[in-house]
Amino acid sequence: MDNDPIYDRVPRVPLWRRGCAFALDSAIAWFLCAMLGGPNGFAQFVSFALAWLAMRVVVASSNYGQSPGRWAFDMRVVDNRYKRTPGLVELAKREGMAGLFAFWAISGFFSLASRNAFYLLGLVPLSIDLGIAWFDPLDPSALHDRIANTRVVATRRGYSLDVKAKKWVALIRQNMKQ
Repeated sequence: MDNDPIYDRVPRVPLWRRGCAFALDSAIAWFLCAMLGGPNGFAQFVSFALAWLAMRVVVASSNYGQSPGRWAFDMRVVDNRYKRTPGLVELAKREGMAGLFAFWAISGFFSLASRNAFYLLGLVPLSIDLGIAWFDPLDPSALHDRIANTRVVATRRGYSLDVKAKKWVALIRQNMKQ
């Protein structure tokens, strides 16, 4: 962990918000994969990988470290050493690992049926990757963040979907009480 005082001043993003952004990006990539990949498993993997890397590497590198999911939840990826948007190599290393785990988890979940619970093993790599962040209170970084030496920080640039959703829920609850 870096002992730089600036390191501690950068606002960390709660894991639930990171998970929501990850889920939104995964849903977008899976939707594109379902549209382009067809029933062939290899074609699905290639289309998912291309959609994932386009969204989380190419778009993020040109959009201040924000993918569509991170933009929706006001967060961005920064390099731990330089405190700026990581380069294409760091993003590709980070997102290649996260994308592979996401593909295994989603394809395992959608392949699940009553007699093949074996596909739930596709959730294990993603669980290990995120479990490291969940169970380490000193450095809540996922495995793919630690390998690429990146972190996810809060930003004011985005859509603030989590704040808007809280307002919508409060408004719905208020209207239901009336």
